[in-house]
Amino acid sequence: MQRKILWGLSGLVSALLLANLLLGLMTRGAISRIQSVQAQVANGSQMEMVLRNLSIRLAMAGEKDASFQEILKKHELNVKLDAKTDGKSNP
Repeated sequence: MQRKILWGLSGLVSALLLANLLLGLMTRGAISRIQSVQAQVANGSQMEMVLRNLSIRLAMAGEKDASFQEILKKHELNVKLDAKTDGKSNP
């Protein structure tokens, strides 16, 4: 009887150890995904500034070449250039 209980408990402990190992591996994968999303969010403000400057430059170039204006229209970017700020207004 004691031997059956011992084997049962050892089997239960083994199952718990395997479950712990699997949960640890799944947690590691989730953490790496979370970190990649956090890195994207951290780069968001920098990308916003780059895209804003790009749209302003496209609008400035659009004053001379209509194809640049078409690019802005295609991507639904409304940029109004102000003569006082030399095109540094918000899109």
